[in-house]
Amino acid sequence: MPKEIDGDFTTINLNDDKTRIYLKNSEEPEYYFLWEVSTNKKISFKISLHSQEDNSKEGLIRIDYKGGHKNPETIISPIPELLKPYIGYWFTNEPHIHIFVQGYKDLAWAVPLGVYNFPTLDINSYEDFADALISFSKEINIISRFNVQKPLI
Repeated sequence: MPKEIDGDFTTINLNDDKTRIYLKNSEEPEYYFLWEVSTNKKISFKISLHSQEDNSKEGLIRIDYKGGHKNPETIISPIPELLKPYIGYWFTNEPHIHIFVQGYKDLAWAVPLGVYNFPTLDINSYEDFADALISFSKEINIISRFNVQKPLI
C-alpha cells in the first residue's frame, strides 16, 4: 500500500537518537503507520515500520545494522521458506532484516540482509545511511519526498 508522510515532516536528522515519522494512505484512512529511524551505540543504525492501531503498535519490518538477535528455535506456526534455513540462527553484529510472521511475537524472525537482497548491506558512511533510508522507504512504499540531514562530527 502506498504511504505518505503525515504532516509537514520532510527531514530525517541523523544527529537525533530517534526520529518518528507517521505515515498514512489517503485511500485507507483507518490505517496508520509509524516509521522509526534510530541510532545508538549498541545498534549503530536501525530503521523500522510499525502498523499503528489505536495506542498499540505491531512491528511489520525492521532492519538492524550491528545488532544481536536470535531467531526462534521451533516452528509453532507456518513460516516463509526464506526463513527456514535460519531457525535458531544467532545474529551477532550481522546486518539483518526482521519481518512480520503471524503467530510469533513481534518481529521474532530475521534473515541476513544479503539473503533478503536489500541493497545497503552495511553502514560505513553518511552515503550508506542515506542509501539505506531511501532503499527502506522504497521497500515499504513511501511515496513522499524527504531529506536526510548529514550528521555533525
